[in-house]
Amino acid sequence: MEPQNARMEVVALKGTYEEIGLQYGRLLKGRFSTFPVSEAKREFTKKCEAITREHCPGLVDELEALSSSAGLDPELMKCFILTIGLEPSCSVLALSGERTVGGAPMFARNYDWDVALQEYFTPFRVEPKGGLASISFTEHMVGRYGGANEAGLAAAITAIPAYQGKPTPGVRMNIATRWILDHHRTTEEAAEWLAEIPHQWAHNFLLADSGGTLARVETAPERIRIQYGQDFMAATNHYHDDEMKELEDPLYDYTNSHRRYVNMERWYEGSGGKIGLGEIQFVLSDHEAGVCNHYESQGVKGGTIWSWIAPLDQRKSHVCHGPPCSNDYQIVNY
Repeated sequence: MEPQNARMEVVALKGTYEEIGLQYGRLLKGRFSTFPVSEAKREFTKKCEAITREHCPGLVDELEALSSSAGLDPELMKCFILTIGLEPSCSVLALSGERTVGGAPMFARNYDWDVALQEYFTPFRVEPKGGLASISFTEHMVGRYGGANEAGLAAAITAIPAYQGKPTPGVRMNIATRWILDHHRTTEEAAEWLAEIPHQWAHNFLLADSGGTLARVETAPERIRIQYGQDFMAATNHYHDDEMKELEDPLYDYTNSHRRYVNMERWYEGSGGKIGLGEIQFVLSDHEAGVCNHYESQGVKGGTIWSWIAPLDQRKSHVCHGPPCSNDYQIVNY
């Protein structure tokens, strides 16, 4: 299929968290509606809000300002934004500068989800007052599923669908990623913060910084494990640490997650010399040897719906709106 360019709008937000909320709320007005929630959900949300205010001060203020500006019920918005929802699948990889053509660390991510949600994909260029400018990606209003900031720190999350536990009051995964991009400069700093906060559900966080430090942080309400890597690390939708694996359902079908992870490992091990942008685009877009993913389950079409690559020595990202097997990457500066 001939590559093409899907329409892509970049939302630029700047100022205090309250100002950012007001700006984005004005853009959303009339485009989103809240929905009823149970009393149990409201009570769970209250606990999550208190924890979020403690560990990510300011983001609840942004959410409240957004709700006011968009004419939405703030309490119902908190139930939607601050608590666990449906979990997408993803493939993420990071390379140190020792293995790249340009000599700078590279970070890349495919986002796999319902094809119908592709239109809601949004790159955000955010400059929080007192924080760090970043480029980040989501269909979420406040949280981010991944991105890179001006300090050269990149972060992304992947879900663990085989997790056998229950939702626990804590910081939602993409709220945590947003805070990391807004305020952390190094992999170690972000990993240590992730180890301190309460987590709602089970996720992998992949981190990399401009100094070439790579880490995968495996999280769950019960425990957190930090694994540092050398020149290459990756994450899909399963745990690697033995103690974290104890939290997964052993009967879960891991085939797709393991296939994508093994493909990234094989690609890296077989790459030989220095790896360039083209090689990274290949592994993200190829169906057989890479991680571009297409499937249909119970009548719902799913798979890779967007992709991005960030060189961590530059304030730019190569962004693909749509499956990378059939769409071009476009440069977004921040």
